[in-house]
Amino acid sequence: MTRVMRLMTALVVGATITVAASAAYDPNAVVAIYLFDSVDDGIAIDSSGNGNDAAILNGVGLANGKFGSAFDFSAAAAHAVFAPLPYSDSVTIAMWAQPRAFTSNNIGLAHVLTGTQDNADVNSKTIGVWLENTGLLWGRIIPSGAANVNFPKNGTLALGTWYHVAMVVDAAAGAAIEYVDGVEVGRVDYPGALNNFDHVNIGRQGTESWDGLIDEVFLVSAALSSDDLANVMLGLSLSTSVDATGKLASSWGSLKQDR
Repeated sequence: MTRVMRLMTALVVGATITVAASAAYDPNAVVAIYLFDSVDDGIAIDSSGNGNDAAILNGVGLANGKFGSAFDFSAAAAHAVFAPLPYSDSVTIAMWAQPRAFTSNNIGLAHVLTGTQDNADVNSKTIGVWLENTGLLWGRIIPSGAANVNFPKNGTLALGTWYHVAMVVDAAAGAAIEYVDGVEVGRVDYPGALNNFDHVNIGRQGTESWDGLIDEVFLVSAALSSDDLANVMLGLSLSTSVDATGKLASSWGSLKQDR
């Protein structure tokens, strides 16, 4: 079944949707969940319980989101969220995104890198996801010891519309895949190891920031399947606790009502 999480049942009671989950996934693969419901103290709270809170750069606004609230990014203000992301040969970056405007440059969704927050060097972009100013979705990976690998530009995002965008880098499958709304839109060969990284800029790639809304960012040190992504798209809130051995014990709680 799913490699990271398996959702067993969904019960709809009035406006509340509850999802019960089995313990069939490795909770250590979940790096962070950013619901983007609060901008308090310049911090994006990690709701996974792993403590991987992210730094909000240059302030962001708060707006109605796909679920609950969302962060409102401005390209002119160079908004970004700088989040820890430990190295892994397989990784998933997933989020809801709504573009508001196409600037003269590209607008960035994610830039996985080592070190500095604003690194314009294209060779730092171990994983990149962004929109061209035509609305075409693009992406890139940099395998270890290899040249940059660019994705085909097969997905188009229209202004003012919510899309679920995901980048899945899968060492076991030897592929990196881009998804829009759970549908594969691009695939490239991947030899199984990436250049080093330790952080991800959310809503920014290089020096180019997103212009629009971003909601419910999910970071996982594993490759999610298309079935996994379909479940993530439902809008999950994760409740967590830590047991006596220090291991993360997780259960899927209530889904937030779609606005």
